[in-house]
Amino acid sequence: MLIDSHCHINSDELRLETRTIINRAWQSGVKKILNVGCTYEDSCEAVALAKNFPQFGLYASIGIHPHEVKNYDKIPDEFYKLIHDEKVVAVGEIGLDFHYDNSPRELQEKFFELQLRFAEEVNMPVILHIRDAMENAMKILNRHRNLKFLFHCYSGGLEYLDKVIEWDSLCSFGGALTWNTKGSDELREVVRKIPIQNILFETDSPYMTPVPFRGKRNEPSYVKYVYQAAASERNIAIEELENQIEINAKKFFGWE
Repeated sequence: MLIDSHCHINSDELRLETRTIINRAWQSGVKKILNVGCTYEDSCEAVALAKNFPQFGLYASIGIHPHEVKNYDKIPDEFYKLIHDEKVVAVGEIGLDFHYDNSPRELQEKFFELQLRFAEEVNMPVILHIRDAMENAMKILNRHRNLKFLFHCYSGGLEYLDKVIEWDSLCSFGGALTWNTKGSDELREVVRKIPIQNILFETDSPYMTPVPFRGKRNEPSYVKYVYQAAASERNIAIEELENQIEINAKKFFGWE
């Protein structure tokens, strides 16, 4: 079984072909897909899609992305209802993005705290978006150690890996693992060193497309190329990796 632990199949790039894309993923061996919310509307759509395609192992998370927090003054009241839907398995993606600064940094940090408290109230794991802000994010996360964290598209390098492992957090890796860039070389080193029980894989569709399709639109069926790259780096059989990722995901998300 393959698992795509992070994608956006209701994005503008994919929404017109949702059924085809989900079916193609299923035929490719992807039996669990987490569709991730980034806004209120996006989160509602993610939940609706999960309910409309239960036969394909589709689940949802709800959250406000750091790019979008400038449009909110509080967590939407509807989130308190959505979070209890059986198809919702996490809060996210939430966090800090100091690379683009699409929302003011102070506001990002304030809303990050709000959503972490929300996750504590509803006792749900958290999917993190952290870019060029690991030091600030780790200080905030240290105040919420009772939560389970998944570092989506992990970019903390070796510098923060020991702390992430100490917290028993999970790190998710995507298409960048297959790229031929300096940053990807470091990422592959991380994948070789991180304990296998702390790993998940993702596509972040429609973004972060792996080789051999880099430069084109990404989709959940391509997660197999990430698995293949990781298995090669760790020098293990892909079947062994698949089995462990299935265990990791079930433990973190609590799905069946």
